[in-house]
Amino acid sequence: MKDPRRHIFRYDEHMPDTDDLALVVLKGHLLVEEVLVELTDLVLPHSQELDNARLTFYQRACVVKAAIPSKPDDCWPLVFALNSLRNDLAHNLEPPKLQAHLLDLFRLDEQAQPFGVMIDKTADKSLENSERLRHVIVDCMQFLRSRIFECEKRLSPSP
Repeated sequence: MKDPRRHIFRYDEHMPDTDDLALVVLKGHLLVEEVLVELTDLVLPHSQELDNARLTFYQRACVVKAAIPSKPDDCWPLVFALNSLRNDLAHNLEPPKLQAHLLDLFRLDEQAQPFGVMIDKTADKSLENSERLRHVIVDCMQFLRSRIFECEKRLSPSP
């Protein structure tokens, strides 16, 4: 089994300490995508067949979401909202819907419970947008990581 802390190390190594929203979103999206790819490999027995499919993040997330059981605490809307914000920033020099996407993302994150345990997030409202984005990214990574853990547990032989 791989080191369960590997995603934390990757986050610490690659998440920039900056107020630049575009950079935080782009780097964060890449970190979330790494976890999503790992989850894809676990839930699809022949995931290597997708290597040449050139799936977008959205398409990959839809495939993985369809392959695992849904739960009431799923954070998929948050993952998809992060992707929408990333697309807005990646394809527009001055995104006209940036504030609307941020508000939507933060609203979803207030409700997101990546581990299914209620976490009080009221203090997040006082943070700068760049720091709130970091919380969103961590929540997305934790949610996907929790699904990896469930898959690894299901796939590992019982003692």
